[in-house]
Amino acid sequence: MALSTLLLAAEAVVEKAPKNPILPVANELFWGAICFFGLWALMKFVLLKPITSTMADRAAKVRDDLDQAERAESELANAIGQYEDGLARAKAEATRIIEAARAEADAYRAEVLARVEAEVATMRTTAADEVTTAKTTAMAELRSGVADIAVQAASAVVQKPLDAAAEMQVIEDYVNRAGSPS
Repeated sequence: MALSTLLLAAEAVVEKAPKNPILPVANELFWGAICFFGLWALMKFVLLKPITSTMADRAAKVRDDLDQAERAESELANAIGQYEDGLARAKAEATRIIEAARAEADAYRAEVLARVEAEVATMRTTAADEVTTAKTTAMAELRSGVADIAVQAASAVVQKPLDAAAEMQVIEDYVNRAGSPS
């Protein structure tokens, strides 16, 4: 009997031992498993398809956007290349026009300079001829005037009238000899 009381006392101690709150009870395990598999089936067969299709649509949209960005970038590179080519052609054309204008201006300047130099040469020749003519005229007038003065001076020195026509030849010979370079 002592053993049976002891067993009863042990059972009472076991029953009075506090339950572990972490360990689930069997009915909780059963209903938890049913809910888990129910939610799993709902997700797998109903909710997962729209989510995966939305993700696939987003991935496709991202790929399309990336492709469009690459196309836009290549078009931009082409446009920049065309712009730079056009700019280079415009610069070359501007340089060609400037060089043509410069060459035309140089040719015009050379033409005008040649024309002016010809005019100056003509004017110099004309001026030299006029100077020679004026010199000759002045010398002739001077000879005539010197001859008259010389005849009058000789008349005054000799104190007798001299024949101006006869003495004129002598005076002109002397002036010609004195005026000519020896």
